[in-house]
Amino acid sequence: DWAYALDRDPLSIPVDLDALLPDAEDGKLAMQLITSGPDSHLQAIYRVHLAAIHAAEQRIWLTTPYFVPTEAALAALTNAALRGVDVQILVPRKSDSALVTAAARSYFDELIRCGVRVYEYKARMLHSKTLVVDDNMAIIGTANFDYRSFFLNYEVCLIGYGEALNADLARQFQKDLLQSQLVRYKSEKGWGRRLFGSVARLSSPLL
Repeated sequence: DWAYALDRDPLSIPVDLDALLPDAEDGKLAMQLITSGPDSHLQAIYRVHLAAIHAAEQRIWLTTPYFVPTEAALAALTNAALRGVDVQILVPRKSDSALVTAAARSYFDELIRCGVRVYEYKARMLHSKTLVVDDNMAIIGTANFDYRSFFLNYEVCLIGYGEALNADLARQFQKDLLQSQLVRYKSEKGWGRRLFGSVARLSSPLL
C-alpha cells in the first residue's frame, strides 16, 4: 500500500528464511496465500469466497464481524441454502458501528427465508473472520464479508486445504454458537427500524 500510494517501488531486502527458521519442518497442510487491494483489479479474495460458496456441497459456516454482502454474494449464500447446503452465519450482536449492524440486519430476513441460519454473538465484539466449507477447505484472514474488504481495503487471506484445519475451525465455530442467539424472522419490525435498516443498506458500498 505504501508503494501504491507513493507510486514508488518498495525497497528490496533479501531474507534468508533458512537462517530465520533453521529448525522449521515441512508442514502437511496445503495452504494458499491470496491478497487484494485497490492496486489490483482481480479482486482475488472476493472471487475465492464466491467460488468456495458456489462449490460447497455440505456446509458453509461463515464468521465475520461485518456482514454487508454484495448482491452476488447474497445470492450465492441463499442459493446454497436452497440446494440443501448447511449455511450458517455468525456475526456480533453489536459491532463497533451502529450503521454496519443495521445494514447487516437488513439482509437477515431474506437469508432466513431461504434456510440460512443466522446467529448473533452475545459475549463481546466478534473479530474472527473465517469461512469453513465442507470438510476440507477453510479461509481465514483479515477480510470481512463486506464491500470494503472485497473491493477497497488491502487484505490478506489463507486458504487451507485439509480436514484437520477445517475440523479445528468448525469446533471453534460451534463453541462460539454456545454464546450466540439464533436470529428469528422479524417481518414485524417497526417502521423506524426498517427505515434505518433501509438507509444503512443503501450505504452498503460505502461501509
